[in-house]
Amino acid sequence: MKTRYLLLIAALLVPRPAAAQIQEPDVVERLVAVVGDSVVVFTQIVEELQRMQLQGAPVPPPNDPGYERVFEDVVNQFVDRLLVLQAAARDSLLSVDDAAIEENVNDQIQRLASEFGGQTALQQALAQEAMTLSEYREMLRTNARTDRIQQLFFQSRLSSAPEVDVSEEEMLERFQEARGSLDQRPKLMTFRQVVLVPEASQAAKDSARTEAEALLERVHAGEDFAELARIYSDDPGTASLGGDLGWFRRGRMVRAFEDAAFRLVDGEISPVVETDFGYHIIKVERSRAGERQARHILISSEKTDIDVERTRELAADLQQQAMNGTSMRELWEEHGDPASPDSMTFAFDQISELPPAYAVLRTTGAGEYRGPFDYQLPTGEPRVAFVYVEEVREAGAYTFEDLKAQIASQLRQEKQFQEILAELRSRTYIDIRM
Repeated sequence: MKTRYLLLIAALLVPRPAAAQIQEPDVVERLVAVVGDSVVVFTQIVEELQRMQLQGAPVPPPNDPGYERVFEDVVNQFVDRLLVLQAAARDSLLSVDDAAIEENVNDQIQRLASEFGGQTALQQALAQEAMTLSEYREMLRTNARTDRIQQLFFQSRLSSAPEVDVSEEEMLERFQEARGSLDQRPKLMTFRQVVLVPEASQAAKDSARTEAEALLERVHAGEDFAELARIYSDDPGTASLGGDLGWFRRGRMVRAFEDAAFRLVDGEISPVVETDFGYHIIKVERSRAGERQARHILISSEKTDIDVERTRELAADLQQQAMNGTSMRELWEEHGDPASPDSMTFAFDQISELPPAYAVLRTTGAGEYRGPFDYQLPTGEPRVAFVYVEEVREAGAYTFEDLKAQIASQLRQEKQFQEILAELRSRTYIDIRM
C-alpha cells in the first residue's frame, strides 16, 4: 500500500514500465500527439491511466468500449498541459521562485520519509520502482515547477480575460451534481464592515515630501539610486532589493504611480509622485511594449497616535450614523478602505484567521454592531474598523443559495480556461494520433 501511495504522488513525467492494472498489447513506444514542438507518447498516457486507477477513478479495461473515450480524454489533458507550458515559456513576466520549489520538494520528501518510517525505508520503496531518491526528487521538482508555471500562466491570462455569462440553469445543474458529496455546512457569520485608513497630519505629509525632494536632489547629483532606496525607502517589500519592482504592466500599480512610470524612458527619473502610500521617486531601468522594469524609493508620512485617535473618533461617528439608518455600503463607499471588502462571510472556526481584534465577533449576534476597534496590517500600517453582523447561520446542509456565488465563480473560471485553451489550440500545430 505504501508503494501505491508513492506512485500516487509522483509526477508521471519520467517514463517507467506500466503497472499490471492497465494492460495493452506489446507495442513499440509511439507518439500519440504532436503539440507544436513537443510530443506526447503512449507510455505517458498508460501511466496516467494507472495513476487515475490507483486513486479510485473508474478506468475501464482496454477491451471495454469506454476505454477509448477515457484514453482520448487523457490525451487531450496532456495536449492542454503542453499548450499552456509552451505559451508560458514565451511570457517573460512569468517567473518561478526556485527556492520555494525546492522547499516544497523537501517538505514532500520529509513527509514521505516519515510515512515510510525513515529515509532508508523510502529509498528501499523507490528501489522497488527502479528509482533512486535523486531521480524521485528531480521528478517531484519537475512536477512542482510545471504546476506552478501553469498556475502563474492562468493567473496572468485570467486577469485580462473577458467576462463570461453563467446561467441559473448551469449553476443549479452543478449544485445538483455536487450536493451528494458535500460536507455539512459549518456555522457561518455574514458581516458588513467599514475599515478606515488613518491619515497623517498635513505637517507629517509636508515633512515626507520634503524628505523625498531632498533624496531626489541626491539622485540627480549622482548618488546611487539602489543604495539610497536600501537606506531610506519605507517600502518593506523592496527596500532591501534597492527598490527593485521587477517588470510590471499597467493595472499592477496604483494609477498615479503607473502613469508616472509609463511616461519615463529608460534610465529616466520621475519627479516626486504622491499616492495613498506616500511619496515615490521612480527610476525606469528598462522598457518594452506595455511593460516597465523599475525601481522606486518610497517615503511615507509618519502616522502618530493622534492620527489614529482622530480616525477612531470618525469611526465612532460613522457607526452611529449606521445605527441611525445610514447604509453600511454607503458609508464604506464614501469613507472605507477600498482594499478591504465591505462584507464577508466566515465560518466561526475561521474567525481566528482575521486580525485579533475581530475576535469580538465570536460573541456578537445578528443585528449587532461592534467597534470601533483598531489593528495593524502585516506591514505595520494601522487600520480602524467597525462591523455590523447581518446573519448568523447554524451548521447544517448546504443550500443552493449558500454556494451560488462560489458555483458561479467556478463556472465562469472554467469557461474562461476553455476559451484560453481554445485560443492556444487555434494557433498551435496539433496532431493527435489515436
